[in-house]
Amino acid sequence: MVIEVAGTGLSGEPTPLYFVGIDGGATHCRAQLFDKNHKLLGMGKAGPANPVNGLKQTCESIVTATQQALSDAGINNITLAQLSVGAGLAGLHLPAMQQAMAKWQHPFADLFLTTDLHAAVLGAHDGNDGAVIILGTGFSALGVVAQQQFPIGGYGFPIYATCSGSWFGLELIKAILLDADGVGVKTSLTKAILSQTDILTLAEKMNNAPAQEFARLAPFVFEHAAKGDALSLSLLQQGADFINRVMQRLIDNGVKRITFVGGVAPHIQHYLSPALRHYVVEAKASPEFGAMLLANRTNN
Repeated sequence: MVIEVAGTGLSGEPTPLYFVGIDGGATHCRAQLFDKNHKLLGMGKAGPANPVNGLKQTCESIVTATQQALSDAGINNITLAQLSVGAGLAGLHLPAMQQAMAKWQHPFADLFLTTDLHAAVLGAHDGNDGAVIILGTGFSALGVVAQQQFPIGGYGFPIYATCSGSWFGLELIKAILLDADGVGVKTSLTKAILSQTDILTLAEKMNNAPAQEFARLAPFVFEHAAKGDALSLSLLQQGADFINRVMQRLIDNGVKRITFVGGVAPHIQHYLSPALRHYVVEAKASPEFGAMLLANRTNN
């Protein structure tokens, strides 16, 4: 899914010599400025750029981050109207957000929009086929084969976040409450967490807490698994079993290279099926680079 949004495009201007890649999420918007040969010239950063959380803020963040990238590169003789921009945005998998962003009267020569996952795949595999599995606060995955996209997940916590930081945190809380009541599996996590608070305060705090609050607890699971805690080890294996299925689904669709992204990923890869590990590769470039490829390729 790539949306081309008509822009200011100065009449009679030559093909843009500078291209911008945007990676927009719920917390930050990052921009990288490249020349036509893909050389990185400058970087910029601004506030949130997830249209689900605010269209105006998203548009402002994209412009601000781009201006910062121009300033960082020391380029003063070019306007926004002469830039070709590719942007991968969180939330753009939703049709309503696609329609809303397509109406933006942006200041650039042209603008190409896609999801943050698609941009991540393009960057990780240098524009070639491949997949990305994100294991951060949440979980999502995307494979791209012959320009066809194969998404998995991305529906959010708590309904679909297995093996993410928020999922590990939620499972930790559930296990502690069961253990404390004497009806669950014994785990060293209980003593570790309840040494800092009491059970009622913990339950009150975590009831309806956002995903980020649960994700902050995930490191306890990794720490106690390393010490041999059976409950923590079982959670890691349960998460890995899910990711094995995700990988196999991507492979069945023709994916041959899979890149992991996010803070949970390093803790889970050891538990993956050995038969699947040879599909795992390091990312070649950033999501910003992937987003830039959309604009640069279209202008070539």
